Amino acid sequence: MTMDIISTFVLSVVQGITAWIPISSKTQVLIVANYFFGISFATAIAFALILHIGDLLAAIVRYRQEYFDAIISLKNPNGIINNWNNQTEKQSGFLVISLIATVIVALPLYLLTKKIFSKVNGAPLLFAAGLLLVVMAIITYFANKKEHSQWKEIGIVSSIITGIAQGFAVIPGISRSGITQSALLAQGIEPDKAMKFSFMMSAPMIFAAIVAYYFVSGFAGISISFAILGIIISALFSFLTMDVLTKLASKVKPYYFLAAIGILSMIPFAISLFFKVG
Repeated sequence: MTMDIISTFVLSVVQGITAWIPISSKTQVLIVANYFFGISFATAIAFALILHIGDLLAAIVRYRQEYFDAIISLKNPNGIINNWNNQTEKQSGFLVISLIATVIVALPLYLLTKKIFSKVNGAPLLFAAGLLLVVMAIITYFANKKEHSQWKEIGIVSSIITGIAQGFAVIPGISRSGITQSALLAQGIEPDKAMKFSFMMSAPMIFAAIVAYYFVSGFAGISISFAILGIIISALFSFLTMDVLTKLASKVKPYYFLAAIGILSMIPFAISLFFKVG
């Protein structure tokens, strides 16, 4: 079955919503495309990557000032290491350092998973990260419900660790949002800030994935009109989802938030086990 307006709308909404929660948005798009609309795997995967452009645009629009500040900070490399005195400098330093760490880890991992370990599945690793968050949620709950003053601030080390974690998202089965949010929360970063930093660092990764897929496989067979419509819808729902999740992260009790992110991170591996048993 080929793409039509209804399938384009539904898949774009699915992508826009799931792009920012700890499950693989691409997997959800593939499942809905194949199960509900009978769309081939090749077409569905190509369209899912196109829809990522909507996520990219939403992130750029929402965090345009943060990206601009990060670019400006490159004029003074020493400042990226030494100046972390205010929120703007912390955000700029985080974006630059985490990106460098991501590239260092992601490139060799991508080549390994593509050429040597084509059947590798990162779902167990994401499951372990999710389990860690659930344990942290339990500890936090019984430790008199951690107060705001106890949360850590982002720093160079936490930026490197989070960048490394994002690099592992090139492994099939690992959600970029899930692994980065898990890394930030596990380091004691406040939930709403962890959510924001995870969203902010998404743009370079999404851009690289789109470009890499285009040069490897191309987007042949996807109607330009459906692609444009999908990008617009995906961008809209991505922007709204980021806003809702960030607000929830600041209002929900931290131990509930940790548990929710942890459980969502464990779902892909649990589903894969279910299908294997079945």
